[in-house]
Amino acid sequence: MISLIVGLFVLLLVSLAEWMHGRRIRVTARLAFGPQGVKAWTKVVPCLRVASLTAFAWGVTTLWMLKLEAPDDASAKERHDAEATRLVFVADLSPSMFLADAGPDGTLSRHARMREVVEGILQRVSGNLRFGVIGFYTDSLPVVMEARDPELVRNVFNGLPLTYAMPVGQTDLGTAINRTLEIVEGFPKSSTRMIILTDGDSIPLAPINPRPASVREVLVLGVGNPKKGSFIDGHQSRQEADTLQRVAISLLSAYHNVNEKHLDTAALGDLVVPLALPHTGLTLAQWAVLAMVLGAIINALIPVALEYFGTDWKVRTAAVKPVTLKKKEALAR
Repeated sequence: MISLIVGLFVLLLVSLAEWMHGRRIRVTARLAFGPQGVKAWTKVVPCLRVASLTAFAWGVTTLWMLKLEAPDDASAKERHDAEATRLVFVADLSPSMFLADAGPDGTLSRHARMREVVEGILQRVSGNLRFGVIGFYTDSLPVVMEARDPELVRNVFNGLPLTYAMPVGQTDLGTAINRTLEIVEGFPKSSTRMIILTDGDSIPLAPINPRPASVREVLVLGVGNPKKGSFIDGHQSRQEADTLQRVAISLLSAYHNVNEKHLDTAALGDLVVPLALPHTGLTLAQWAVLAMVLGAIINALIPVALEYFGTDWKVRTAAVKPVTLKKKEALAR
């Protein structure tokens, strides 16, 4: 708005000056432009000068206002971080996750299937995201938090031996989830999306605490064959759909069986940000620079054009003949 006001002010001011200048030219037209008077093409010069100076003033003011309105780098970074969505993967790292009964053909390990599901999610999500990975077995441990690069998440699921960092024992899914909720409790309100990936093989489920205000949504994803079990540690292990359903109900969330099919894109909600259409025109800053350049060039070329093509008068230098010695003596007499 300010740039438009400045441009309008310059337009009126230069127009007034050109009008006054035009009155003077009409009086001295033949003296300035020659016997033929004012040339036809020079009549557009006032309009060109008004337009060029107005465009230059608008461009300068626009760039100045854009600079003032641009946020400070530090404050912009803090606001960008505060507004980011935390996408936290909660991964089951228990020994049962390495049983091979997962995937469409039942030949993948549950851990490998979990890695495929995570990769499928990472390929679809976008936007202002901060990634986190929390691994659980007998306890929950944060592995990666507040990461901007999804490659760090891929690295965690690509064979990083995190199981050895936890005490040996039986999987306590309820306690592990409660511990995970404590870890993410300090994040900004409604900023966190949790994705729990597990086969549900656990000791009896402990009561699960309500999810904190920082958690906006939870997805419980099950891997492993839900119908046929595999023997491990003295019991048949399979995907415990009933257990995972109870976990989802306790967290006011949804349970999805991703053992054979990937998670539906619709379940990711606004984490899937459509790509913006490519910008075809110039930005406001680019228009301002273009106006400044064209305005400066036109205003600089006007005097040159008037000097060489605006008048019939031709400036010539009279030839001076050399004075001989005899002429000098004659003149002296």
